[in-house]
Amino acid sequence: MPRGRKQVDGQISFDFCIDARNYVVQANNLIGGKQALKLNSAKLIRSAIMQVVREDEELKPYIITIKDLSELLGVPASNIYRDVDEITDDIIKNPVYIREERNGKTIDFIKIPWVTRCEYKSDVGIALKLNEELKPFLINLKEHYTQYTLQEVLAMKSVYGIRIFEMLQSKIMSRVLPKDGIAVILSVQEIRECCDCEDKYPAFGNFRDKVIDKAVKEINRVTMFKVVYSYIKKVRSVVEIKFDINMRYH
Repeated sequence: MPRGRKQVDGQISFDFCIDARNYVVQANNLIGGKQALKLNSAKLIRSAIMQVVREDEELKPYIITIKDLSELLGVPASNIYRDVDEITDDIIKNPVYIREERNGKTIDFIKIPWVTRCEYKSDVGIALKLNEELKPFLINLKEHYTQYTLQEVLAMKSVYGIRIFEMLQSKIMSRVLPKDGIAVILSVQEIRECCDCEDKYPAFGNFRDKVIDKAVKEINRVTMFKVVYSYIKKVRSVVEIKFDINMRYH
């Protein structure tokens, strides 16, 4: 990836790569955290994570122009100018909550802001730096991490599609599936937490329509996977979702 440096307002910044064929690489702990970002904010954060390469020892500051962000998100630049304050505010105000586990059970969530800087400067674009507290989840990852190309999520029209795609990817652990596919089981509680839906759509039917169905539709539309799902019930309540996943060409 090109790593041009420049000085903006006395601070060093690096050029922002917009080649969406590159990989977004995250620790599974980060993927499994609570996240409440809106769609374009989530895409910008994944684009920032894509800037991290294997050789990095630190998280670098970047500048992304409105023109480049418009190209990445596939929306007119006029829309970005209109929404840029909402996007930057959303990223600053909605941290990620990382699970703290003991004996395989969640005992608490650790709140970590996504960025230490995310501001729009009219003469250059968006100045952004990921929080150093995220280094253990983004740099020097040896195991328990997930990667996918940025273009797979940029085309999605639902943030729930991004989140459930990431959750499934973190369980699959492979780019190519066997011919008969695999099954991934996620608890309804885990999906609600990861998608910021603990208090939204309390009726399961509404949750299914607004979250599960929308996510599966987007995954099937833009990724290499073909997904169908079924329910696992306890008594009469749905407690888990079984996702049957195969490669589209299978």
